[in-house]
Formats: sequence, structure tokens, C-alpha cells
Amino acid sequence: MKYIIISFSLILFSCQYRNTKDNAVHVLDEQYRILQQETPVDSIVGAYLHLDRIRHNFGIISSKKMPKITIEFEMENKGKIPLVILKADVSCGCMTVNYPKTPIFATQKAILTVTINTKNQIGIFNKPIFVKTNAENDVVLIRILGEIQK
Repeated sequence: MKYIIISFSLILFSCQYRNTKDNAVHVLDEQYRILQQETPVDSIVGAYLHLDRIRHNFGIISSKKMPKITIEFEMENKGKIPLVILKADVSCGCMTVNYPKTPIFATQKAILTVTINTKNQIGIFNKPIFVKTNAENDVVLIRILGEIQK
């Protein structure tokens, strides 16, 4: 599991230095799809966190017109035991994360909500959120991308 997390982190950081943002985003989406496919549902013994996506690009926005952005991610427990989100860490004070504090039972879905305060943010926005759970894939990285103009 740690090998997958380290490999995934290296892929994420190496993608930041590619020539085009679109290519990097495509690589991230493809890596997440591959990771999800490599874990057959039948082989899962414990909980397993599945997100509808691990990246959200809000595009170019004006901080005056949109002082706050709210983004929702759909989560599902594809495992056999209840999934518990232990914590969700944001990389800066401009973001907050709201997640279910109660267990998510097998095959149950829930929503993770990210709110971004854009008032003091200008330029390229590329921030990670780390979600720590009791699942077999115990740490999941979500990345929020975009550009904020005045």
C-alpha cells in the first residue's frame, strides 16, 4: 500500500512539471482509473474508499465574482466493512473540508465537500487534500486546480 502511495505521489509531482496542464491532468485521471481497476471488488476484505474523481479543475474564475467555491466529491465504500474517515487535511487555510463523521457502510455513498475562499488567492491554484481513512487504500489524495483572477 505504501508503494502505491509513494508511486502515486511521484506521479502527481512529476505531472506538475509537464509542458501542458491538460496532459498532466489526463495522466492523473488515467493513473486513478488504473488504480481503481487494479483492485477487484471481490478481493477487498476491509473498507475501500472510491471517489468519483480525485481532481477538480474549476477553470478561470474572478475572486470578486466568486469569493467562495464549493466542490462536492461523491464517495462510496466498495468494501465489506464500514468506512471511517479519520481526517481530511488541507494544504492551506483558504480551504475547508466537510466529510461524514459517521461510518459509511458497504455500498453506501456519501459526499465530501470542499469550500475554497478565493479572496486572498490570485494566480494558479493547485492544492492537495489528503483524506485518511481506515480503508485498504488508507490515504487518498484529491487535487483542486484552477486559476483565480482579481
